[in-house]
Amino acid sequence: MKYLLDTCIIAAVLNREEGHRYLEARIAAAQRGSLHISAPTAVEVWVGLARPRTPRAKNLWFEAFLRRTRVMAFDEAAARRAFALRRYLEQTGQEIGRMDPLIAAQAIAVGAVCITDNLRHFLRIPGLTIEYWLRPS
Repeated sequence: MKYLLDTCIIAAVLNREEGHRYLEARIAAAQRGSLHISAPTAVEVWVGLARPRTPRAKNLWFEAFLRRTRVMAFDEAAARRAFALRRYLEQTGQEIGRMDPLIAAQAIAVGAVCITDNLRHFLRIPGLTIEYWLRPS
């Protein structure tokens, strides 16, 4: 199984949000090579970590996390899928921002399960498989 972790999932661990212990356990238990983040997620996390007064421990955790996962390049298949998703969302009046369609499109394009806490946005995406890891299964 291939999992694509959404930005809010990384943030939940970094900020020790409610449910982060369950999430950390799922990440630790995941089969090696099964965890991925999208290039847009990496950008969002690095931007957040670059803020003044960000504890060094958060940067160290993310760098260690990157050694255990893979950052997926945003390729043509993902770009075409993202275009189709954005168009669909615009036409149906369900826009969800700029990055979420990119992340969802990449998950669909590579056949990955999207791990997210942002169900309000991602449940609008047809063809996307979602799992919620912030509570025990």
